[in-house]
Amino acid sequence: MILFAHLLDSELLPSLAHYEPTTGAMVTGMAIAFGLGAIHAFSPGHGKTLVSAYLIGNQGTPLHALILGVTTSVTHTLGIFALGVVALFASQYLLPEQLYPILSVISGFVVIFVGIFLLKRRLSPHPHPHHPHDHHPITPSSLIALGIASGLVPCPSALVMLLSAIALHHTTYGLLLTGGFSLGLASVLVLLGLLAIYAKKWLEELPHSSDWLQKLPLFSAIFVICVGVGLTVLAIMQI
Repeated sequence: MILFAHLLDSELLPSLAHYEPTTGAMVTGMAIAFGLGAIHAFSPGHGKTLVSAYLIGNQGTPLHALILGVTTSVTHTLGIFALGVVALFASQYLLPEQLYPILSVISGFVVIFVGIFLLKRRLSPHPHPHHPHDHHPITPSSLIALGIASGLVPCPSALVMLLSAIALHHTTYGLLLTGGFSLGLASVLVLLGLLAIYAKKWLEELPHSSDWLQKLPLFSAIFVICVGVGLTVLAIMQI
């Protein structure tokens, strides 16, 4: 699946920008970009693992899944636009591919910070022993921080698609394609988050599940830290 997503990204996505932007082509192109964005969500580094681990370990709700998925995708889209501007106006000083490792390092540090924040909350004394869920409210700031970290590194193929459209004087078409791509990405991330939430609820109904489910928030915090460390180390090696 990962290899299939990479092939579609690198071959089909940039080619969408080369079609003449008639009304039919724009609608069809956005639909294809939406599908490619959905497939792209299964490639490494786009937050699906972090989103699932975070929501499972923190009493996540469907609203939390929606916020995380949308924040990740909006950040991803803004990153594509920002690197597009860099490529257009500052390419003689700084190439977009030089920024990818830097963005990955920043993303990794943010993920580590969120994981440490979660771990600290897990290890702190329980203030209300009769209300176990009160110890794990998900804060808006942690949701947004994790969403930004998950989507900070934009897709290179989407960037090529946007730049190709701009070069062909089809800027509006390129923006629409990027928007469709991001909507597909967001849809899958939200769906995976919802699946994680309902899977946990189903597990909670199984007999003898309470003991290890109580430890799940601690494990999820440690897992988030490990993912952040892995992202940071890989990015530093690229630099």
